[in-house]
Amino acid sequence: MKDTLDTNEMSYNPFLQSRARSMVTGYHGTAISVEPKTKEGLYICNSSDTSIRITKKCAKAGIEACSNLSVYFNAPVMTEMCEIVSSHNVDLYIRRGVTLRTITIDMCSNVNIHVQDAAEQLFKLYYHQSRDTRLMKHEGGPVQRINLDTLPVHNDKQTVQFVCRVHPDGQIQIDRVVREGKGYPTTEEELAIHQANDTIMLQNFRDQIYILSRLDDVANCETDESPSNSPPT
Repeated sequence: MKDTLDTNEMSYNPFLQSRARSMVTGYHGTAISVEPKTKEGLYICNSSDTSIRITKKCAKAGIEACSNLSVYFNAPVMTEMCEIVSSHNVDLYIRRGVTLRTITIDMCSNVNIHVQDAAEQLFKLYYHQSRDTRLMKHEGGPVQRINLDTLPVHNDKQTVQFVCRVHPDGQIQIDRVVREGKGYPTTEEELAIHQANDTIMLQNFRDQIYILSRLDDVANCETDESPSNSPPT
């Protein structure tokens, strides 16, 4: 069985509808193609044992409460973002030429991200309270399977959120995610660089204030020592 959906056939959650997001929900044991409107975010919910092909451009993609799901990104995602929440056995297939710069995986298990050119198609992969997260690199020859849960950075059992970054040369870097002062997620390395830059900027500001104060002192001294223009009495 194979269907093609457009936004007139999609069901909506009232809250998500107010934010112009298309919902595909309640599909089990089937294969469908989805054609969302360009400016709408596509969210796939409560589906299992299903294959979904995204054949038209969408704003953003999200998957929630799904199991045994395969999603094929055959068209661009405008924001280049995808979020997967509370799902199990999910495979994302990102076609060459399609980029997902940021993927977030939260409370999931057994999620596989399939790419044909990791350096071009993926930049950051965030995962939180998830296990068995894998990056599958189909770049010619045997598929390179990278199980992110087994890398050394995961030895810290107190840390539950990580970010995987793919560098331009294709190298994989895993970092712990920390929160800076305003609560924004970053990595230990990025936070250290940010704090070092703040220290340098603060010291430069102090140096400028000191120089200005010294110039004021010099100017005041010159004014005090200048001869008076008043005639002698």
